[in-house]
Amino acid sequence: MPIKFGTSGWRGIIADDFTFENVRLASAGIAYYLKEIGARSIIVGYDTRFMSEDFAKTSASVVAAYGIEVYFSQYDIPTPVVAFEILDKNADGGINITASHNDYMYNGLKFSNKTGGPALPEETKRIEEITNQIKENKEKIQITNFDEAVSKGLIHIFDKTNYFDNLRKMVDFEKIREKRLRVVYEPFFGTGRRFLPPLIQDITDFEMIHGVRDPLFGKLHPEPIEENLKPLQEAVLKKQANIGISTDGDADRFGFIDSDGSFVPPNIILSIIYHYLLDVRKLKGNVVRTISTTTLLDRIAHAHGFEAIVTPVGFKYIGEALFEKKAIFGGEESGGASLQGWLQEKDGILIDTLVLEIISHYGKSLRQLMNNLFERYGTVHNKRIDFSFSKELQSKLMGLLKEYIIQNKELLAVTNINELDGLQITLEDQSTILFRLSGTEPKMRIYLEAYSEEKLNKLSHFAIQILNKAGGLSEN
Repeated sequence: MPIKFGTSGWRGIIADDFTFENVRLASAGIAYYLKEIGARSIIVGYDTRFMSEDFAKTSASVVAAYGIEVYFSQYDIPTPVVAFEILDKNADGGINITASHNDYMYNGLKFSNKTGGPALPEETKRIEEITNQIKENKEKIQITNFDEAVSKGLIHIFDKTNYFDNLRKMVDFEKIREKRLRVVYEPFFGTGRRFLPPLIQDITDFEMIHGVRDPLFGKLHPEPIEENLKPLQEAVLKKQANIGISTDGDADRFGFIDSDGSFVPPNIILSIIYHYLLDVRKLKGNVVRTISTTTLLDRIAHAHGFEAIVTPVGFKYIGEALFEKKAIFGGEESGGASLQGWLQEKDGILIDTLVLEIISHYGKSLRQLMNNLFERYGTVHNKRIDFSFSKELQSKLMGLLKEYIIQNKELLAVTNINELDGLQITLEDQSTILFRLSGTEPKMRIYLEAYSEEKLNKLSHFAIQILNKAGGLSEN
């Protein structure tokens, strides 16, 4: 099976397609690419998954054998910290062994460019071409002994980072200190467990659950979405905490539980943050969001005289807009966000601490802040539905959907079709349905937006009806 980079790197099932052989192949492809562009050094990190450190050592040993200087993390490290180290060490890129929020049986290899952000499509396409050439030519991949490479100075092991000091410049921790919030943190046994606590444990009434390394993630799915945050919800209610915060396995995504135990969706969190940046910090600028993310951000931007830049799904597009200073803030509904002047990579630790600053400033719960937004900008309700599908159906599913929708456009009351990424239809009442194949998992995702809960429920049934008539799938 050829190595393919999806929305956020190459991922596969451990011992099936994610093997040492394929890690060596992918790493050789990256090494050749780095040499093509005149690169000299790279960061290599890894998460808490099964054998991630061993895969990372293999990757580092290959890259070093091709003459690229390697900075190797002594411990498991969050994706945003890998991004930070690329910038801080003036490296030419980064390799991170992580499958982010995927289930425990997966692992992955993520390549970042010298900006610290995810590699752009043209970069990963070239790496794929090189790996295919290596495989077709049956070329012997160079690899050095890891310990020997360390002793020769080809690989440098680092155990300290300036990430903490620099993050403290982005968030007002004094505001958090003054309120002494009761906070519960869920790192899902992942990399965030070593990085978020030092920032807030001494200035809040702090508790962490699942704060040990577990490659099986305690049988939890390590994605901070509502159905996976039941333990955090219970801990918040038991502690009578002001807020529950979470990050996924590699700490680039965020998730929140309010003081009443309710889940607050990323779309609302993104809107609260952008409003705060404009209204309290008095920043001026656009917002950038993916096509699957709420248009509430658009309303906030327009009300302040700014625009919402809409991109395909993938944080690389948001990071690029932030880097080019086209926007002051950007995010996606899957729980990723960053600020201009920070990283071109999503950072769950940044967002978790920034939200603590926000609720400290207002002295309100997240639910109260959401209601304030709705009063000012109008209500909006979003939902995502995931469906599993066969590999055979994957190749033809979007074609079937497009054909069905075009043929029945008037009957379905479709006023617009947007193919920026997937297939998004706008209905007469301005509600939207986006059908999109996941770039990280074998799933079809349906993203819904409506202006009332009642309409959202009807829209959900309507979207499933369209999907069934067009192709047919079983809900996951």
